Amino acid sequence: TGSVIVSVASAVLCAAAFYIVTLREERHLTTVLGAPYKDYIARVPRFFPNPRLYRDQAEVTFTPRIFNHTLRDGLMFVASVPFFELIESGQERGVIPVLFWLY
Repeated sequence: TGSVIVSVASAVLCAAAFYIVTLREERHLTTVLGAPYKDYIARVPRFFPNPRLYRDQAEVTFTPRIFNHTLRDGLMFVASVPFFELIESGQERGVIPVLFWLY
């Protein structure tokens, strides 16, 4: 059906875009970081993680300010769920007009 074709086409376009961006980033980081980054590229797969490569650390040090910033960034996605549910409920009740349908 049409939705399957659109899904496959979207997946192919996204994969192509990610591949191009990855190649550009690798080229840039290789010039900036040199040999350590080349070693990293040799060890780590590009797209699909390999769980066998994971090594746990005995101790992890982090900066609380950066950690809190990351939490706030993620909270925006979590906080958006009730907002969009409220919009959907309003549309189902006829309070908010439906401008277009995505599915």
